[in-house]
Parts: sequence; structure tokens; C-alpha cells
Amino acid sequence: MVFRWISRLALVLATCLVAGLAMGQDEPPVEADQQEPPVDMEEAAEAATDTMAMVVVLGQDLFAVGPQSVISAQERAAAMEEAIRNLAKSRRSGLDNLRLVRDERIKATLIMAGRGFLGAVWDYEAEGLDVSTDELAAQRMEIIRQAIIDFRYDYSAKSLIRGAIIAGVTIVVFLVLLKLMAILRRRFENLLESRVGGRVLFKVLEGEVLVGAARAVIRLVHAVTVIWMVLAVLNFLLSLFPWTAGVATQVFDMAAGPLMVFGKAMVDQLPSLFFLVFIGFMTVVILRGIQFFFTEIERERIKFAGFYADWARPTFNIVRLVVFAFAIVVAIPYIPGSNSGAFKGMTLFVGVLVSLGSGSAMANIVSGIILIYMRPFALGDRVRIGETVGDVVDRNLLTTRLRTTKNERVTIPNTNILAGQIINFTSKARKKELILHTSVTIGYDVPWRQVHELLLEAAGATEDVMAEPAPFVLQTALQDFYVEYELNGYTDQPRKIPATYSVLHQGIQDAFNAAGVEILSPHYRMLREDDQQPEPD
Repeated sequence: MVFRWISRLALVLATCLVAGLAMGQDEPPVEADQQEPPVDMEEAAEAATDTMAMVVVLGQDLFAVGPQSVISAQERAAAMEEAIRNLAKSRRSGLDNLRLVRDERIKATLIMAGRGFLGAVWDYEAEGLDVSTDELAAQRMEIIRQAIIDFRYDYSAKSLIRGAIIAGVTIVVFLVLLKLMAILRRRFENLLESRVGGRVLFKVLEGEVLVGAARAVIRLVHAVTVIWMVLAVLNFLLSLFPWTAGVATQVFDMAAGPLMVFGKAMVDQLPSLFFLVFIGFMTVVILRGIQFFFTEIERERIKFAGFYADWARPTFNIVRLVVFAFAIVVAIPYIPGSNSGAFKGMTLFVGVLVSLGSGSAMANIVSGIILIYMRPFALGDRVRIGETVGDVVDRNLLTTRLRTTKNERVTIPNTNILAGQIINFTSKARKKELILHTSVTIGYDVPWRQVHELLLEAAGATEDVMAEPAPFVLQTALQDFYVEYELNGYTDQPRKIPATYSVLHQGIQDAFNAAGVEILSPHYRMLREDDQQPEPD
């Protein structure tokens, strides 16, 4: 497949070479006595003002003329163009008939073709260019002579056939190049996918992400290149034929105009771009220094009284945000287009959207900052927030996430946390202040000292209930039919609270059963076989 494409490309290139040699041999004839005009016509074009018009034949600028008497510059240029075209189309009129005639009455030198009038060069025009009238008239006559030669050659059958051949070869070469570009693009994308797709770069960037971004950039470059190639080929094809030679200049302006404007804008903005690069470099350096400082605080190598190590990372994030905001404020005046009305309107629109849509987000951010510096809990702590009990697995400026004892992940907005109640079981356990408590109800017929002993015995038999501080029992209520006892025991295992409660309840049941004491329901009375039933009257 590749060999076949290479063969075809070689054949096309050989054809182009033959066509180029033919073009080199078929140049339009130039008269031997034609010489380089003594006056630079670029100076004449620069001297032309808004009141002057250019004489154009076959899309080629010949020279500029100004107004004369009641005739405008545009009308004068159009009349000369028509006269030159009519002379060029008249094959019977030879170029030897071109001559100059001086007319002192009107202070001008006339350019004649036999008896036909082509135009006039006025003395004031020559004075404006600092040349003599006859010299400027001779120069323009030679330009008209060459324009007529080019015109007749371009409309000849030989020139049209050559243009058709070159156009065909150009189209074939263009299509082959498009095909080769498409093949190379696909192969490069496949190579990038095979080499980078399944890897992780720099331990943070997945290969698939890089491949996707590279594929988008490659396709964008490919599309832009194809568009420019189409415009360039179209410009070349249109310039091959006299009927479309004038349009070719417009196509070239379409292709080169945006690039020239963009290039000029880039050159004009180079000082601002250098300043933006400097701002970015200084921002990175400052952030690196700040990050090093707070990292040392987090590792407790640098200590400040009243500043905790777990404050280092969130404080660095806040300081980094402030530095970024300051850098953006400084850089905005140097951003290209920042002074335009569109940029200002877009900035105002984005500001309104942010202010309208970020009310709850800002409330959560402020609550998150307050929670960070209040330090009600840390990562890994067992807490109760509202009705949710779980371990803190993640916290940020917007939300806090808990993992419950059922392995459920619960996300709670920081505003809800700040407005509600927080119980930190882990911090109480560190200070030996975490107490587990459970209640039983026993009838008045059982001595309270015996109940206390049985409850304390059950607490002592529970592994995760601490012996020191010692457990204790409280009688919390004397109801009509029973007494309510509350067993309290300390623990240092906050993550085992559900299992500890289960083992403690099992121990209470075992202790009371072994002592023959029933744990009665508060609303029922048990009737036994040895109970004496009152005889009915």
C-alpha cells in the first residue's frame, strides 16, 4: 500500500517537473528594445493619495492617476483601462503605433496608438514625482506596451492550454497531499495511543487524557493546514486564467490577511507577553516558597505558638488563592484585548453570574474555613453530626464526608454542620471522657444494691469497658412500678462502640439470669405457678 502511494507520488512529481520545464520555455515574448523603466513605480504608488485611482489590467496594477478638471480619478482610470483593453483585443493594431505627442496648449504629453488616444500625462503629475513630463510619459507608454503583450499572451490558446494542464497537475498533487496528510495523521494518532495511552505520566496525568488532548490539537492543526492549502491552491488556479486573475488577489487577501493581522498583533503585544511571562514566573516562585514554608509547619519542623500543624495545608490553600487573585489583577491590563468593550462586558457578565449563582457555595466555603480553624474534628475521627454517626473520611471548603458503621458515605454541607451539633467521640476517648451508658428497669422487690453489683459485674466482664476510671451506676428514675438504673462505663475505642454495646448487653443478661433476677417490662406483671391466686368471693 505504501509502495503504491510512493509510486503514484513519484509519477505526479515527474509530471510537475515536465510541466515546469514547459512553463520555463513558454514565457511570453518580451521585446528586445524594452528596458527597465528609469522611474520606480513604487514611489508613484506611495505618492498616490485618496484622491487618486489605480489603472488595473488583468489584475495587475499599472500606475496611479489623479483627477483632471471635472473628471474624477476613478473615471480617468476607467477610461484608460477601457482604451488599453480595446487596443489589446484588436489584433490588427500593432505595438509599433504607440507614440508620444506633446501638446503645449494643455501642458501635457499624450500617449497615442496610431490615431487612438490612450491617455495623457500632465505636467503637474510629473512635478509631483520630481521627473520630467516626457520621461514619465515614456515610462507609462512602456508599461502599457508590456501590459498589452501580457494581455494578448494570456488570452492566447497556447497560454490557456498550458494553464489547463498546470491546473490539472496542481489538483492531482493537492489531492495526493491531502491523502498523505490524512494517513500520517491517523498513523501518528495510533502511535501516540499505543505508546502513551495506557500509562500514567508524572504519577498524576493519565495517558488517555494526554492522548485525547494531543488528538484534538493534531486535528485542529490538520484542519487549519487544509484550509490554508485550499486557499493557496485556489489562488494559484485562479491566477492561471485571465478571466479570474483579478479574483486571485482577493483570495490571497482572504488567506494572508488574517495571518498578517494576527502576526502584527502578536508583534505589537510582545512587550505585554513578556510581562505576563514574568508575572507567571514570579507567581510560581513565590508560591513555591510559601508552599515550602507551610510544608515545614505541617511536618512540625517550624512551630508557632497557637498555630496547629493541621492548619498548615488549608492556610496554604487560602494564601495561594490570594496570591493567584493578586497576580490576575496585576496581569489583566497586559492581557491582549483587556481594554476592549467586549472583554469588559464579558467580565461583567461573568461577575454577575458568579454573584447570583455562588451564594450557597460561598456560605459553604466560609463555613468550611470556620470549621477548619475551630478544629471540632479531624480526618479519621468518629463523630456524630446531626443524626449521622461515622468516621470523617474527607473534608474541604464545601462539604464534609462521613463513612458510617454500615459503610455508607454521607456528604454533609458545611453550613449544616456549622448550624447543627457536633459530637466528637474520638477526642473524648483521647481524654478518657467517652462514656457508654445503657439502662435497665427492675421492680421494687429487687434490692438496689444487688442490681448495682450485677450491672458493675457485667461492665467488668466487657473487654472494651475500661477499669479505670471505674464504671458506675445511677438510679435515674423511680417510676410507679419499677426503678430505672443507668450503667455508665468509660471506653477508649470509639470505633467499637456498637460492638461494645452489644457485648455489654449480653453481659447484663448473663449476670441477671445467673442471679435469678428478671428484667421486667415496665408495663407488665409476671404471674408464676407458686403465686397465690385470690379466691373469688
